[in-house]
Amino acid sequence: MTALQPGGGIRTFFRYIYSQPVFEDFSFTLLAPDDGLSDYLAEFLPAGRITVISAGPSLIKFMGQARRLAKKPDYQLVHSHGFSAGVLTELAMAGAGKTHLMTAHDVFNQPQFRGFKGRLRHWGMEAAFRHMDAIHTVTEDARANLIEFFPGVTPSQVVGILHGVDTAYFRDGKPEPLKESLGLSQEIPLIGFFGRFMGQKGFRLIVQAIKQIRDEKLLLAVPHVATFGWGGFVREDYAYLEELGLKDYFHQMPQTNNMAGALKGVDVVAMPSRWEACGLLAMEALAAGVPIVGSDCVGLREVLDGSPARQVPVGNARALADALLDEINNLEQRRDAFQGYQSEAVERFAIDRPARALADLYRQLGTRAF
Repeated sequence: MTALQPGGGIRTFFRYIYSQPVFEDFSFTLLAPDDGLSDYLAEFLPAGRITVISAGPSLIKFMGQARRLAKKPDYQLVHSHGFSAGVLTELAMAGAGKTHLMTAHDVFNQPQFRGFKGRLRHWGMEAAFRHMDAIHTVTEDARANLIEFFPGVTPSQVVGILHGVDTAYFRDGKPEPLKESLGLSQEIPLIGFFGRFMGQKGFRLIVQAIKQIRDEKLLLAVPHVATFGWGGFVREDYAYLEELGLKDYFHQMPQTNNMAGALKGVDVVAMPSRWEACGLLAMEALAAGVPIVGSDCVGLREVLDGSPARQVPVGNARALADALLDEINNLEQRRDAFQGYQSEAVERFAIDRPARALADLYRQLGTRAF
């Protein structure tokens, strides 16, 4: 396997998927930058499941390493993770005679391909994608997105497998007493934001929604927001809160090792994303039986469809405020609805399903190492 940017989403994929019993007889070598990655995998995966080879510091060295590994007879299949790793791995493997599968961990947007450089990037990516043996997407929504942006790719090449999470963990978690730890009374609504502080995740839409609720006095008690995100523009976003006079309503929480308890410690989860490859947080909240309001963006709507969750138009702070108000004003009823859906969510999003489907895909692509 290759990965050029094994960040949160790809690491979570490795942790969830390759820990499953269906991969007991598989052996993986992963070429990737090893900035704590091998320690992370050792913590969560069975010993020996994935061996990490540290990638060189440049793209040229990465491609050279990928080519040397691909030419070895030890490996029947090369599986790249992410668009950059996929394109570079495909170039590196030219003439190596190995089957290449890429997992797409993101989706595409029009601004990525504007201008001459954007068109050139699109041409290069499409050329690489067309030569791959298969492309795996983590939702059907993401599959449709890739085919829409790259019509030269044969649709049968692209396999959508809805991702999953450790649903039993989220079902069985015990609520954290977040209101108590924040010094809030039980009557004050607490909204949870678990995304990173970047435009994609829509944090400032929550800020605007809370501002509307406060300014228009739509609730007796202004809701508070517990944020669990990391990275991105956290300093800038909290400075923005201070400018609006909203800082007292937002609480940046320390990173938690009890995600299930954190989810169950808030009254409602807000997920106003602008796009997602797959809304894992929504799966986790639904498996935990926690009310969630999400946007109708690509990759998230597929997860929320069929659940009790309200979906609001992408980028619409007014609609988000209205949906949050509805949840808070009918909290007991909405909790009952989500808890009633919980058992279905636990089955629907269980991680063993996509793990089995990926193992089947490996076999269909002709690997013989198991």
